Amino acid sequence: MRHVVVTYDKTKWCAVPANNGGNGPIWQWGNELLVGFTQGEAFFGGNGHQVADDRPQRSLLARSTDGGETWRVYDPEGYQGDVGFQADDAVPLARGVDFTSPGFVMRVEGHGYHGNAGQQWFYSLDKGVSWQGPYTFGALLEHPELAGREHTSRTAYIVNGPGDCFVFLSVRGAGIHGHRVSTTDKVFLARTTDGGQSFRFVSWVVPPSDPSRAVMPAPVRLSSSGIIATIRRRNDAFVGCWIDCFHTQDNGNTWAFLSRVGETGGHNGNPPAMIRMSDGRLCCVFGNRDRGVIIAEFSTDDGATWGPDLVLRGDFQSINGARDFGYPRLF
Repeated sequence: MRHVVVTYDKTKWCAVPANNGGNGPIWQWGNELLVGFTQGEAFFGGNGHQVADDRPQRSLLARSTDGGETWRVYDPEGYQGDVGFQADDAVPLARGVDFTSPGFVMRVEGHGYHGNAGQQWFYSLDKGVSWQGPYTFGALLEHPELAGREHTSRTAYIVNGPGDCFVFLSVRGAGIHGHRVSTTDKVFLARTTDGGQSFRFVSWVVPPSDPSRAVMPAPVRLSSSGIIATIRRRNDAFVGCWIDCFHTQDNGNTWAFLSRVGETGGHNGNPPAMIRMSDGRLCCVFGNRDRGVIIAEFSTDDGATWGPDLVLRGDFQSINGARDFGYPRLF
């Protein structure tokens, strides 16, 4: 295996792409790959994220047109975090989007993670070169199941048709601000059938009654009615964190636990990235912070079983030995 540097600046923290955009294949067009990341001021103190949280953090994009061999970093105008394009600037979408447009990508923003403080979404029809938004989710967060909770979503969606899209979102209990982790954080499924002008609550993927944190889903459609999603998990009563897999056989109306994919260690664990490969296998990638490794696991039975571990990188160490090795995206 070979490692390619996407971007580097010794004074900057350039990391957590899973907070900043989609996974393959939704942010991929053959050998053209798009990835988002957060850039902040490097801070080599403590054992957490190596970034100065009291300094500005911004969302950037990187594009490769040769399958990841080389990359170009850019900051599009009118994108997440720019002045005039923040949470209070979001408006309802007036005209529906064609989600099947060849250049369509969506970026969802939520509270509680680096440089993100909204409940809004952006879209692009030219593969992320230019962006429209921010837009609200309409009355979605006023739904009785969601009212009073804080929106913490990242970007995860499945396009069903020109105006039809599943969006996997998350919320946590009210009054939890900043980077604090809460076991009340749970994943739910929303749907729009009018091109993003309105969204409706469909179902909890992991219900509020579940005692463990459930965030940052990586969904894959298996069939017209079957979908699976791997999810980042944590419970402070246990030692360590892990990845679970949930599935639906009725196109998202109900969900059930399917399998435990793997362990992500302490230090708040790590989120999954998942795709279906050309040979039909599922591939899920995540980090184990205790072991200091990035792992890939494969499933030949649609997520029912996984393993063994394939270590993609085991030589990583940050400048002060902290276990901050970012969040994966997979293409």
